Amino acid sequence: MFGYVRPQKDEMKVRDWNLWQKNYCGLCRCLGKRHGFAARFLLSYDMTFLYSLFTMGEKEITVQKCWCPAGVVCRKPCRTEDEAMQYTADLTVLLMWWKLRDDEKDGSLLRKIGAGLLRFLYRRAARRAAAARPETDRLIREQLLRLSALEKECSSSIDQTADAFAQILKGCADYWQEAGQRRAAEQLLYHIGRFVYLADALDDLAEDCKKDRYNPLRYRFSPENGKLLPEDQQSLLQTMDASLDQASAAFELLERSRAGAVPENVIYYGLPSVMKAVAAGRFHARKKKVTV
Repeated sequence: MFGYVRPQKDEMKVRDWNLWQKNYCGLCRCLGKRHGFAARFLLSYDMTFLYSLFTMGEKEITVQKCWCPAGVVCRKPCRTEDEAMQYTADLTVLLMWWKLRDDEKDGSLLRKIGAGLLRFLYRRAARRAAAARPETDRLIREQLLRLSALEKECSSSIDQTADAFAQILKGCADYWQEAGQRRAAEQLLYHIGRFVYLADALDDLAEDCKKDRYNPLRYRFSPENGKLLPEDQQSLLQTMDASLDQASAAFELLERSRAGAVPENVIYYGLPSVMKAVAAGRFHARKKKVTV
C-alpha cells in the first residue's frame, strides 16, 4: 500500500496503541528473520494493519522482548512470530518487489536506476517469498501488469485502474478459512484497496500533472493547475466515501475479540481522517515528514 492506512492515535485506548506497537515491532522482527536485515526497511503501518486484521479474532496474545535495531541497547515488547505474521512479511516483500519492477520498467531515468538497485538488494528475499506464496506472487504480478497496461493506454476509468490494485488486497482474504468470513474479508480488503488507490491518485495529482505522469484523474476529469474543480473533487470524494462505507459494513461481519479494536480504529477513524487530509492537500506534506 502507499502509506494511507494508519491509525488515529488520539482515538485509541492506551492498551490498543500498545498492541499496535507490539504488532509493528513483531512484524519488523519477522521481516528481518525471514528475509534479511534489509527487509526491515519495508515495514509500514499499512502492513501492520493487515497483520492486525488477520489476528483480531485471537483471544490469547503472546508477547516477547525483542532487540530493536533503531536503538543501541533497546529491547521492546513484540508479538511472537506466527503464521499470520509470516504471511504478512512475505506479502510485504512481494508487493515491494513488483512495485519496484514497475518503477524500473516505466519510471524516469533516476527512478529506474533506484528501482534497479533496490531490486538487486531484495532479489533473494523476493525469491523466498514467491516460493512460499506462489499464488499471491502470481496475483500481484497479473494485476500490476493489468494496471500497467491501463496506464499505457491512458485509461480515464478510475474504476478499472482502482480495481486492479483492489484485487490484490482482495486476494489476501484467502487467509480466512471459513467461507462466510472469507467473503466478508474480500469485500473489506477490496474496498480498502480501492480507497487507497484513489487517495494516492488525488494526493499525487498536482505532481503528476507537473511532471506529465499518468494519473487516472487527469483523464477522467479536467484538473486546472494540478487541482480538480470543486464539483469533480466532490464526486471523487463521494465514491471514496462509498468504499469506506462498504468496508465498514464488511468489517462488522467479521469475528473479532478485543484485539479487533486496533483495525477498527483504522477503518472508522484513520481512513476518514486520511481522506480529509488528502482532500485538503495536507496529507502529502505530512507523509514526507512521517516515517512509518
